[in-house]
Amino acid sequence: MTNAIGMTDFFVLEAGEYLERLDALAQAPAGTFEDAVEFVRIARAFRGSALMASQQPLARAAQGLESVGRALRDGRLAWDEGVRGGLVRAVDDCKVLLRRIRTPSDQDSAKAEALGAELERVAGRPSAPARTSGEGLDAGARAFVAREAAAIGSALDRAARALASDPTARDPLAGVTQAMSALRGVAVLGDLPPLADILIGIEGAIHEVNATSGPVAPAAAAAFDAGAKALGRAAREVVDLGRPTTDGEEAAAFATQLLRTFAGGGAVVPIETLFFEDAGPHVVAQGSAPAGMSRVEVVSEGEYLAGAAGALQRATSPVLRDLRLFGMAAALRPLTGAGATPLGAALGRLADAGRAAIGSGAAEASLPTFVSLLGQAAETLRGAAHDDEAGLSEALDAVTVQLGELSTAPAAAPEPAAAPVAAEPEALAGLPFLVTPAEAAAGVEPAEAEAAAPAEPGTALADAYAALARLTVATAPETSALDRLLAEPAEEVGAVPVELLAPYEDESGIVPVESLLYRGQAALKHALALQPEIEALLAARNGGGAQLAALVREVFDLVQLGLGTER
Repeated sequence: MTNAIGMTDFFVLEAGEYLERLDALAQAPAGTFEDAVEFVRIARAFRGSALMASQQPLARAAQGLESVGRALRDGRLAWDEGVRGGLVRAVDDCKVLLRRIRTPSDQDSAKAEALGAELERVAGRPSAPARTSGEGLDAGARAFVAREAAAIGSALDRAARALASDPTARDPLAGVTQAMSALRGVAVLGDLPPLADILIGIEGAIHEVNATSGPVAPAAAAAFDAGAKALGRAAREVVDLGRPTTDGEEAAAFATQLLRTFAGGGAVVPIETLFFEDAGPHVVAQGSAPAGMSRVEVVSEGEYLAGAAGALQRATSPVLRDLRLFGMAAALRPLTGAGATPLGAALGRLADAGRAAIGSGAAEASLPTFVSLLGQAAETLRGAAHDDEAGLSEALDAVTVQLGELSTAPAAAPEPAAAPVAAEPEALAGLPFLVTPAEAAAGVEPAEAEAAAPAEPGTALADAYAALARLTVATAPETSALDRLLAEPAEEVGAVPVELLAPYEDESGIVPVESLLYRGQAALKHALALQPEIEALLAARNGGGAQLAALVREVFDLVQLGLGTER
């Protein structure tokens, strides 16, 4: 009851300030309404505040005020005495409804509905009854959500590009936060998953970046770029289909980037490493402990954890699950520094353990257990209103220990690797700079052999080892013993006798790597042979970025080899 009254009191104060500012703007003389943009902004904030406080009647009236402001801003409605007088009366009616918010009646709801419908009629919009949960969005609502989501995506794309070119440029992120205010608190987002979760993920990622100093990591810029793509697709699908796809590729990529880049607590740096190794003094000014959390705040955290656990259980796709896991990790970050009191310190340890479980993937792998632990912590925090802090701290620490065990649990044993298969020399065709053993034995220059296709960038370490194994098999003059070893299961192969590697060594026991590389003019000729492919990728300018980067790296390597030989 105390929390509900506090929320209502806060809304009355906030909404009262918004209405006073709207009233002052509506007093402008007839003619040209120069403050239309400001009127729309405040009316939108009033509507969002009403939605957050679950005051649907006032939200409906605020929607009508915003519609009139938009019509004035766009020039579709003239600012004459009739419109001015009607807007002033509408603001006064909203003030009356606000004063009676603690004793609402059905007549007040009907009056707010009629007020919103009348204002939308003045604005030139078709009036519609208040939307209830489960109904489809009308064209106007779809257009509004899609337009604002696209605007946020555009601002996020600009911020990602700025960070990619200058990792210290955090200013564009403020523009993203400002653009997100248009959709903050809009109730229909809850019916358009994963749009609301994407916005929460973007806001959490911005907070994670702003909580650190120094250059922003390239992975953060990539995460923001993925978020812009996810928002762009969601905006298009809201217009075309009425709702976004919950498991789209863009949203999945964004969720993966968030968990990889921002989730988790990171390594703990011992404070001793921050000082010089001398007699000191090391601490030149005594710091002050942060203020402890009140019991109301602790109970509020318990309510949040309970809601977050329920949201994870209701996730209908892996994308929603991952986005909500990151949203929880971002929400727990401010608690990691909690202290000052035993209960605050225990809550901080719980937040650290929760972020570690999310960042390590343990929460995703053992979701039912993770959700159950969240529920236990929520129930403990809810008891802060009447229980003693010592008992609450012990209960939280017990949950923290279980979360830690969840994060450190051994992963499932991987399946045995498949036995390597002896490859033919043709298997080396995909490796750049290498020549086949037959060509090397015959003294044939690599440029005279058939040019190999450039290797795809990003080859995994396992692929590199497999390629080395294939090269070893193909170059051995007598490979019967080595073939038998490679044919055995990987776990049964022990130490390889050095005698088996003798055919690959020269007199000094070392295989010269130069024998496997292009040299001199052959390297430069091969570099020139790559020119048509580079020009074709440049001409296409679509989807060839990764291949183009690999080719450019190969060209410079070849030219460097050629120049080094000719000196």
